[in-house]
Amino acid sequence: MRLACRILMIAPFALLPASAFGISVTNRDATDQTLIVIEGDKQAEQTIKAGEQLTLCEKSCVIRLADGEDYEFDGPEIVSLEDGLLFLDNAAAQGKAAQ
Repeated sequence: MRLACRILMIAPFALLPASAFGISVTNRDATDQTLIVIEGDKQAEQTIKAGEQLTLCEKSCVIRLADGEDYEFDGPEIVSLEDGLLFLDNAAAQGKAAQ
């Protein structure tokens, strides 16, 4: 019985897209972009190709752009890189910078 309850509690999460658990970044620029992803005390360089979409950060993180600009995220977000800047693509925040 307990196993059935656990399965019923977990099953809905299996249907969610991966981006529901992280920061989904789409590079809308014509060139590749290099990002620094900082999660806690870990830092990793990530290259995102033109037109590519990546899911980064499972929870909160900071994304640093090549110009040194930092963007802090605390939960699942959908963002895009345009003209070297990071923008929120969430419906409620369409067109606003993610700073």
